[in-house]
Amino acid sequence: MKWLKWRETKWGSYTFALCAAVLFYILISHLNVILGGIATFVGYFTPVIYGVILAYIMDFLVKYIERLLAGKLPEKPGRIVAVGITVAIVILLFVLLTLALIPSLVKSITDIISNWGTYERQLSEMVQSISKGMGGSSKLDAGDISRTMNSAMGQFREYYYENSSSILEKVTSAGSQLASWVLAFIIAIYFLFAKKELLAGVRKIYHMVVPEAAHARSHTALARINVIFSKYIVCEVIDSLIVGSANAIFMLIARMPYVALISVVVGVTNLAPTFGPIVGALIGAFILILVKPFAVIPFFLFTIVIQTVDGYVIKPKFYGSALSVPSVWVLVAIIVLGRMFGVAGILLAIPIAAIITYMVRDLLEKQDEVEDKK
Repeated sequence: MKWLKWRETKWGSYTFALCAAVLFYILISHLNVILGGIATFVGYFTPVIYGVILAYIMDFLVKYIERLLAGKLPEKPGRIVAVGITVAIVILLFVLLTLALIPSLVKSITDIISNWGTYERQLSEMVQSISKGMGGSSKLDAGDISRTMNSAMGQFREYYYENSSSILEKVTSAGSQLASWVLAFIIAIYFLFAKKELLAGVRKIYHMVVPEAAHARSHTALARINVIFSKYIVCEVIDSLIVGSANAIFMLIARMPYVALISVVVGVTNLAPTFGPIVGALIGAFILILVKPFAVIPFFLFTIVIQTVDGYVIKPKFYGSALSVPSVWVLVAIIVLGRMFGVAGILLAIPIAAIITYMVRDLLEKQDEVEDKK
């Protein structure tokens, strides 16, 4: 077109470069605003994104149930039954976890209020025994303990009243997040029912965008990546079962209360990277401090030990074997990507390491084939 010939002129190239420089400066100088706008725009699709993730995870169970029903029901009714059973299992697990958690927390809070005097006496006796063991050098007595604990309770009440509006906002935000997850769960159910049609549409768009010569290789690569993420999710579940079971065994040996509840919480929160184990430990410690305060320290110490072993021994060995990745690369990926991208980096470190290993091996195999032909 004639009107595009201005780009070939000297003044046209200078003008284009100047406009690009000005635009780049505007983008850099308003980067926070732009990123905020992008985050706000993406936020509108948060339930959809969550729904896609939930549908991808739930589809493993759906496919397993479909295999069990193969030959007994036609394809479409079998899919409907499989999705229905999966949804029922997920809802049942959520209800059981909620029923196990909330009554225990309510009972724990009720117990600490009714047994406040007992806790005071136990703590006072412990301090006095420590004081005797130190030759009586400590000057703490029961009165000191009582005044300290009552002062702490008074400060807690004061903090609660002063920050009640902030606490209400956080509760409201948590409720909003819960509503987003409920909506995401409903969207995930629709995705599971419409999986075949959605994948057919995605394939059509994919074939329109990707050159035909690259179809076979890209299909193989995408199938391999899907297998990697599938194995990663299975490994995450097994790893959480190991951590939760180890926690239950320790608590049984140490004669701690609420073994099943706390172990389930620790196992479930272990699915989340970095902050998941911390949240699980804090919830467990909160329950214990309301019922058996002196069990909190050994519980925390065991949590540190098991998470260290899990992060630096179990995961590198277990995931490396399952995903055919050297253990050292798994460990390096967790450390490096965690430092670079934080929580997201830790979450995706292991599958990314597996994908890179697969790509490098594939490239080396092709190079060997070329050399053999020579």
